Amino acid sequence: MVDYVKLGKDFIRVVSSWIKRNLTRENIKRFTFPQTTLGVVWLFLSGAIAWLIITGIAAMNLRAYLTNAANPQAIAPTYYLFLTIHGWSAMLGVVPNAAIAVIAYSIYKGGLRIERYKLVDSLFWISNLALVFAELGGPDTGWYMYPPQAIEENAVFKAFLIYTTPILIGLAYLALAINSGGEAAITAILIGDAYRTRAKGQKINIFTAYGIAFALVIALSLPALTGATLWYALHFFFGIPVIPLLWLILFWFYGHPVVYYVPFPLFGFFYYAVPKYAGRPLFSERWARWNIYLLAIGTMSVWVHHLQTFPLPVVLRLWITLSTLLLASGSGLTVLNLGLTILLSKAGYNWKDPIGMALLAALVGFILAGIQALPLPFNIVNPIVHNTYYVVGHFHMMIWTLILVGFTAMALDVLKTTKPGLEFSGIASTIMNMGVIWWTVPFLAAGYLMSVEGFLGMLRRWIFYPLTFHSYNLAISILAELGIPGLVMTLGVGLLEFLTFSLPIGKEAQLPSSPSLGGGIVMQQGGLVKEVKLDGRK
Repeated sequence: MVDYVKLGKDFIRVVSSWIKRNLTRENIKRFTFPQTTLGVVWLFLSGAIAWLIITGIAAMNLRAYLTNAANPQAIAPTYYLFLTIHGWSAMLGVVPNAAIAVIAYSIYKGGLRIERYKLVDSLFWISNLALVFAELGGPDTGWYMYPPQAIEENAVFKAFLIYTTPILIGLAYLALAINSGGEAAITAILIGDAYRTRAKGQKINIFTAYGIAFALVIALSLPALTGATLWYALHFFFGIPVIPLLWLILFWFYGHPVVYYVPFPLFGFFYYAVPKYAGRPLFSERWARWNIYLLAIGTMSVWVHHLQTFPLPVVLRLWITLSTLLLASGSGLTVLNLGLTILLSKAGYNWKDPIGMALLAALVGFILAGIQALPLPFNIVNPIVHNTYYVVGHFHMMIWTLILVGFTAMALDVLKTTKPGLEFSGIASTIMNMGVIWWTVPFLAAGYLMSVEGFLGMLRRWIFYPLTFHSYNLAISILAELGIPGLVMTLGVGLLEFLTFSLPIGKEAQLPSSPSLGGGIVMQQGGLVKEVKLDGRK
């Protein structure tokens, strides 16, 4: 039997020992301003996890209010505060940081490198601190920031609970513009550096191809959010009027592609990693490469389907249905390609490895979440469920499985890459696999319950609801509470294995160290400490 108390104490002891040994001014500087490609991966990986923690805390707070079927009216501003922080932290914090981490990792795995790391590091801190500043103002708008509510400041409605003057509100929106503008600039830099460091005639691998392609999608679509939030800032600074419909078009030109900022680069990681655990080549790399065009073009051309409840002409509605189905076919092709790679493996798929298990769980979750989405492109269905929890259940299942579990698989692979030779022990692999299942099953159930209550009429973004839905909201909150420890367990045990990993060489051993050392490892031999670069490049 596993002694979990002892395991927990060992984890605390190892982490404490590691902190004492590695938490020096030099190492902190190397972690916060890395000078290697793998160091940049760690920086954005850490940023994504930090924002994920904030996202989760806000989510559980707003879910707490939803377990009460008789909330007083006075609680509404607090509920919408947590709803907004949850949305902003996820969509403006977790998503871009995670996407850039995946893209940077794809560059590293493709034998390319980031050269302008100082600029990337600086933009990381500027963009993330700008988002912190905006959230400290107590935003109460929902992550959509729709006008006119998002620019209201009167006795009836306040867009920000703490920033209550035009200057402060304008600065908050200016901070959001800096946040998105900085992240767009980072992706442009990564594209440029990848191109500059690619050898003449070199064919980049499938992971790198997806990373660069969707870095381009981010670089093209994210400035639309920069423009939209800057428009709000100019409204408060200089009284420039906001035209609601034009603002919505700007927002959704960004708002639809952002849904795929993490999943599509992760597809590239799946194409790279699944064949390793299946013990055979990818079923069709040609399919995978051609699919880049379908996914990249599709994600930037179907944004109008977010306006299904608007009075749109029939021709535009027909375009919504056809273009959305075309984009969905690209995702279906990905599932088919990866599924055939797994099913046709003669050696059998290695699901016992935590990375293999996480990849499999993410893929299964993606399929189940995709099934929910099948009716959504059709105009006779979508307007009915568009503003209900049916849609919330669908996209949260995508987030909980494909994005978070898939991102966890990549994070575990980063651990192995940072310390070559690291293999998770048998007991650690068992616990980590249990964690993946522990997380995935409750959150899949929560996602389907959300869609069921949405089908029955539960409106999203509403704090007041009929008593009929109380049992659903209570069950969803309980399932979320049950599932959270799973992901913590998987990442925590993986980190423990990473920190305690060593390769004895006679009486000398490689000590656990921080990836902060520019993506390298610290080796201590005979009292001598030196850094060993893992990049082999800069």
